Amino acid sequence: MITIMGILFTVSYRPQLRNDFLIEQEVEHLAADLRWARNKAILDSQTYIFRIYTIKENSGSNKIPYYFYIKEGGQKIIKKKGYYSSSLILYKTLSLKIVDAEYYEWIRFNNTATARGGTVALAKAQSGAKKYSITVNQLGRVRVEK
Repeated sequence: MITIMGILFTVSYRPQLRNDFLIEQEVEHLAADLRWARNKAILDSQTYIFRIYTIKENSGSNKIPYYFYIKEGGQKIIKKKGYYSSSLILYKTLSLKIVDAEYYEWIRFNNTATARGGTVALAKAQSGAKKYSITVNQLGRVRVEK
């Protein structure tokens, strides 16, 4: 009986832990995709450009897209696409400014294993919410800060 009450109390008392876990999962997935783009840039001898949006792809979705593309023959060729939850706010730069444009496109990985680095962060849309950031440095290293 005490064990059941303890489990119920923990589950009902800690919804923030679940929210934090879900955000961490999305950030880790995005970081893995950035690492993938760095490796593909080297292997394919191409520059991979990262674009992340701030608005939903369509009105029926609760996900916001990001993708990696290369330029070939004057056209963009999408190589990988991902999504993050529309309940999150997107931030940019080390000072974590809210992205107020339709998209953010600064980070790119070169075929020499270097990058035009940058920082993106995600947080719940509430004041004082914890921000989870991903920084790509000039050497192409992808680092997650929680």
